[in-house]
Amino acid sequence: MQEETEIHLCEPAPFIYFENGQIAVTDGSSVWLVIVTCEAMKATAAPPEKSLKRLVRYVEFYRDLAAASIRRGEDVDGKVWVRESDVLAVRASRGSIHHSSRALDNA
Repeated sequence: MQEETEIHLCEPAPFIYFENGQIAVTDGSSVWLVIVTCEAMKATAAPPEKSLKRLVRYVEFYRDLAAASIRRGEDVDGKVWVRESDVLAVRASRGSIHHSSRALDNA
């Protein structure tokens, strides 16, 4: 069995571009642009909000969703999408989404 490579945040820092949030992640050899839809940001926590503050606060959560997509081979041309349906699936399975203070330190 092949060991899974850990996915880390990298430069550039998270930012909002038009309606979506964007973050960069790497496994040390490849870099992916993670696009977090505005609907995904709004579905992450109450009250519904699309902002840089929300993107940064939950950046590790979005990174983990993107890493799962990358491992499943769902990245396309170096991009990975985090959609509302991805966030809702996690919320349904966990009950709620918790962020760590480390997410703020890494942003």
